[in-house]
Amino acid sequence: MNFKNISFSIYTFFIGLLLLSVGSILFFEQDESAYKDIGTNIPSIEIGDFEFFLLTTDPLSLVANGSRILRYNTYDEGYEVFAYQLDSQGRKEEYYAPYLKAIKDKYYAPQSIRFVREDGLVLWSEKGVYDYQKRIFDGEGQFFLTQDETDLQGLNIHFDQNKEYLQGESLDGFIQLAENPKQ
Repeated sequence: MNFKNISFSIYTFFIGLLLLSVGSILFFEQDESAYKDIGTNIPSIEIGDFEFFLLTTDPLSLVANGSRILRYNTYDEGYEVFAYQLDSQGRKEEYYAPYLKAIKDKYYAPQSIRFVREDGLVLWSEKGVYDYQKRIFDGEGQFFLTQDETDLQGLNIHFDQNKEYLQGESLDGFIQLAENPKQ
């Protein structure tokens, strides 16, 4: 065997090894998009079995409790949330949602929300958004509303609590109108 054949064999071996290494790197390359968000959305605070009081110039604006609350940089998440507040007429309002996402004064309920008012009004919606400052609930999907003799169902409810105004699509049910006092 001569010296040229040995060095050609060594060069061929290392070039083949280099091609095999580059090929395996390209073949086994991982998709980094699956891992790019890991660690970027970690809650700064996590509290279990919480009770929350929102105090303003009124004696008490809102009381909420639930199984867990998570605080992130731009929003909060609550699980098994039960809350109550007084409306502008002093009636007690109660809310329940299995999951809430709060961004500023808007509460997003993607898994359903139930609203019960002291005067007998009961509203359930498949999902929706409640604007705390405006006291307006915009529901998406199916809803059910009952109060006294009123029994109503439909889609995509808009409920303005300040104006006692209700609007929806595909409404079906029975509505009792207020009686006029005898003159």
